[in-house]
Amino acid sequence: MILSIVLVSCGAMGTKTLYRTETDFNKPTKVGFSQVANEDIMDKIVKGSAKIYDSTMTNQLATQNIKSDKIVVENFDGFESVHADEIKNLCVDNQLDGMILTQLKFLNVKYSSMFIPIGVSEDTEVEMQYYDANGSLLLHTKHNTHMGNSYWDFPSADKTVTDGTKGALGRIIKEIIK
Repeated sequence: MILSIVLVSCGAMGTKTLYRTETDFNKPTKVGFSQVANEDIMDKIVKGSAKIYDSTMTNQLATQNIKSDKIVVENFDGFESVHADEIKNLCVDNQLDGMILTQLKFLNVKYSSMFIPIGVSEDTEVEMQYYDANGSLLLHTKHNTHMGNSYWDFPSADKTVTDGTKGALGRIIKEIIK
């Protein structure tokens, strides 16, 4: 039981809601999600990370009975590069209730035991912003796998991309369903 409490509290430490609008939410029926920012660079750092992100997004949204489409946002290299009008147009063109934009960072975390280095993991920090069909920002969440996940061994990048995506998206879903 104590182990369960520790693991649950670790998950809470790594996931944050950075912004939440004051308006009430309606559960969406169809959401678009962007490619991860700088997708080509992320795939050079860890081959296949974009596909892992895409499949995790699709699967997690499906578990909530939310249809989803991956929508390629031209020249998406971060949240500041996308404007409300562009999101609104993407939602209208694709008949979406909202849009999720994602940034992913790999964190090379050095682990040591009694000051002796024992390895480096490829933890992730995943940030997501959820917009409504009018291009208004509703939520901004972040999940850091180093702070929020407990692994018995050094996690693979595949594992941390999956866990980071689930953590950030899970927080969005939790805020929407409240």
